[in-house]
Amino acid sequence: MADTQSIYDNGPGLEFYVGHETDKPAPIGSAVNVIYFTNKCNLACTYCYEDLPGRPPQIMTKQDIRNSVDSVLEREDPNSQTLFCLFGGEPTLEWDNVEYCMLYAYSKKRNVHFNMTTNGIKFLSKKFLKQVMDNPFYRSQLLSIDISFDGVGNQDRIYHDGKASTPSMIKVLKAVASAGMRWRLRYTIQAGNINHWYDDISRLGKTFNPSRIITSVAWTTLEAEDDKLKLAQGKDLFRKDWINKAIDVPICELFCDMCSGCGERKELKTYYSDEGNVTTYGNYENSPTFHDFKEKENINE
Repeated sequence: MADTQSIYDNGPGLEFYVGHETDKPAPIGSAVNVIYFTNKCNLACTYCYEDLPGRPPQIMTKQDIRNSVDSVLEREDPNSQTLFCLFGGEPTLEWDNVEYCMLYAYSKKRNVHFNMTTNGIKFLSKKFLKQVMDNPFYRSQLLSIDISFDGVGNQDRIYHDGKASTPSMIKVLKAVASAGMRWRLRYTIQAGNINHWYDDISRLGKTFNPSRIITSVAWTTLEAEDDKLKLAQGKDLFRKDWINKAIDVPICELFCDMCSGCGERKELKTYYSDEGNVTTYGNYENSPTFHDFKEKENINE
């Protein structure tokens, strides 16, 4: 098996950076509006918060999509930008519905932005990658793409047959970089990568040059004081790298004061599935227990 460094070597990069305005107020009722198109995924990550095995399939209908979009737009200030997060499960499995959602929302309001979080596996298809990049919302920069990847050597991000997804993900990142896609990396720091997360993010940023790296921390997996120390040490190293210009990709959540900020602040987080508006809470509150999907079916019935 190739070592971690050789996997990264000779990867193509992007040269793209998006600036953001700072210190905008939070309009009343504005939200990060999450649309769950499906609860199905082409990966079976062991730490996934959705606990999908055994649940009945849930796929939004076009009527569900229209109802969700209408509900969001009725609440938000018509003079402020509305953000729709296109999510799942894996949203690319329902790409037709994703496109429909964007078209419908844009027909109702022009001042919108769409952000899709994906594991990227479908981008292994050149045809699908081109289809996304040819989408008019992507081309006009109204659609941003976040690819989630938690590092080389992570044995928790697996396919349904137990096969590791890391080799596929390296191919995905090379493909999107070669195609010139604008994308951001989402990296969750957790027990499985805490020992090498600094090296991971450094190499991913330098090799594939995403426009931004967005980090989050699975705090429930980092109970040991030693793990928290490694997190703090890595953060300090990245701050020094940024100040010394050793890296040029902003890393959100770790040193937000080091870049130009994230623009307009949002007041709420809202979540929509085929069951309608299933969760709403303050944007700076801790996330409640994830319960947007139906209970598991009783397999004995």
